[in-house]
Amino acid sequence: MAAALQLLLDPQVLTRTVSQVAASSDWLQTLFGLQPGGPNCVHEGHGRDGAFHIYDNVRKVAKGRAPGTAAGRRAANPMGRVQFTYPRMHDSVSLSAEVLHNLGKINDPAVRDKAGAEMISRQTNTLGQLASNWRKAMLVGMLRDSLYVGVSGDDEYFTYTDPSSAGYRINFQMPAGNKTKLDMLGGGDIITTTWASDSTDIPLQLGNINAAFQQLCGGHLGAIVTNWGVWNNVIQNAFVQAMHGTSNPPFVSLEHEYDSALGKTMKNVFRAKLNVLPNVTWYITDEGLEVGAPGSETYTKIIEANKALFIGFEPGDNVLTCYEGSEPIAEHDAGPEDVKVGMAAWSVKRSNPTSTDLFVLDNALVVNHIPKSVAYGTVVF
Repeated sequence: MAAALQLLLDPQVLTRTVSQVAASSDWLQTLFGLQPGGPNCVHEGHGRDGAFHIYDNVRKVAKGRAPGTAAGRRAANPMGRVQFTYPRMHDSVSLSAEVLHNLGKINDPAVRDKAGAEMISRQTNTLGQLASNWRKAMLVGMLRDSLYVGVSGDDEYFTYTDPSSAGYRINFQMPAGNKTKLDMLGGGDIITTTWASDSTDIPLQLGNINAAFQQLCGGHLGAIVTNWGVWNNVIQNAFVQAMHGTSNPPFVSLEHEYDSALGKTMKNVFRAKLNVLPNVTWYITDEGLEVGAPGSETYTKIIEANKALFIGFEPGDNVLTCYEGSEPIAEHDAGPEDVKVGMAAWSVKRSNPTSTDLFVLDNALVVNHIPKSVAYGTVVF
């Protein structure tokens, strides 16, 4: 048992365990490839501060020139640079040796939990879930472009409303027209009438959103994330029903926990495709997170009631990236400094009183390289 406990508490093993729990517990990060070790999760050598460059594609046409004349000249396509400071998460739990020594196994209380191995393992998994939720809360705030960091002493916490007192907003530069009723092109709202009315031409509005993404950023409507209330309005809509007839379902597919790495994380999510615009994937969920000041967190849904999130690209594309920062950490007093990149976890044995302390750390920032490629609209009003 001692050897097994030592293996469990080895820093590298603990980091791997926490990272695996974080990666497997959240479908939203996995959908965009932002889970720890995911394809769109990168480390560019940054410490506390970082930066990325923006270089836009163009839709202008090259100059024509008369025969026998020199080539036309134009200014170089400009490149932008965005600098940022990484948000930091650092949390821990302390497990008293006295308490661990007297525990029975959770699934078999009559058997002693030797050295508290089972409890330590469960607490490690909980830290992995907490770490995953920290990144997920940041991703949700980025997709809404409504992410605030509240400050209470040395504690910092995510919230989706202005904390008004101490705190600040992380601005992801989503255009104002990509919010509320989606005046995306400046010519008037795309969501002109509520989706609660079956006489609203929802397919036309979706087509207009698709066209707006093409004009704004060269993208297309690839996915929609919403809740069951909005989805119910969609499948009962007269224009949607007219596309499939009364004897057929309105959707090409409606799946739950489908067979893939992503599907296995979607415990509270359905994936669907409609007969109208069958190349657009819908993700339907009412799940949420508890966010806010420590001790007074509020359950908040990923997608608010009456709203929908419109994704102007295929979710697996690298439009969204999770940049990982780093910092030096000494895992115990007088120990050597080790640079921790992104999400990391370790344990420390302490004396007086004897305890096992578990730590988790993350320096990360989710970035949308094309802010015009996401819209968060109010569709029921």
